Amino acid sequence: MCGIAGIIGKNAKEVELQVMLEKQAHRGPDHTYAFVDAGFAAIGHNRLSIIDLSADANEPFTDNSGKFYLTFNGEIYNYKELREELKNFYQFHTSSDTEVLLASYLRWGKDCLQKFRGMFAFAIWNSEKKELFAARDRFGVKPFFYSVEGDSLYFSSEIKSLQHLPGRREPREEVWASYFSYGSYGMPEETFFNNIQQLPGGHFLNFSNGKLSIEKWYNFEVEVAKIPTDYSFSEAKEKYYELLQESILLRFRADVLRWDLILVAG
Repeated sequence: MCGIAGIIGKNAKEVELQVMLEKQAHRGPDHTYAFVDAGFAAIGHNRLSIIDLSADANEPFTDNSGKFYLTFNGEIYNYKELREELKNFYQFHTSSDTEVLLASYLRWGKDCLQKFRGMFAFAIWNSEKKELFAARDRFGVKPFFYSVEGDSLYFSSEIKSLQHLPGRREPREEVWASYFSYGSYGMPEETFFNNIQQLPGGHFLNFSNGKLSIEKWYNFEVEVAKIPTDYSFSEAKEKYYELLQESILLRFRADVLRWDLILVAG
């Protein structure tokens, strides 16, 4: 599962970040850590170890140059294939999908998102340019909540990690009304609480010098239109089976079977 959290801007303080991490500690019982770029950023991570159980894969994770810091929740299913593609570009020190994600960003920038097959919410701090890049997977499987306070950006995996900020506990009544009336909580960026937003699935954000920008990187309708429609029934059935089998095999990649989670979920 894992949890991500951060404060970007002049308000960045480790003591406040630690409060945010404690609020979502159940998401990552294996390791909790924070990185602070004094006066600019504080990013943290609650780790649940699934791939590469070593301490070398702990987060926030930094690249070989020490300029980029990543906090990541999720799994990149095709990380082995991407690692092979990147082996001549980047010197890997772990077997984690975390390092593959960061290396992919260094190689392709925001276009790395198109290469990922997985579920993810992550944030990358560029300590040289003093800017944050963050993204959420195509359909918003992994959560990413954020709030702007003055010229600072706060983000986390859970709403309660942001509710220590003033005015973040008041319910957004129109969203609650929509939920109880129609079973929907409204627009993709809305939440049930005032002044707390979520990054919609298939979007990424940039935050620098107190300015926030959000862009869409995945369009479901456009991608569906690219699918061939001239398959016969038998061809479609065979193609579907191939995709389903590949999808299942990719999702079974892990270095540990978390019986503790299976027992709790069961």
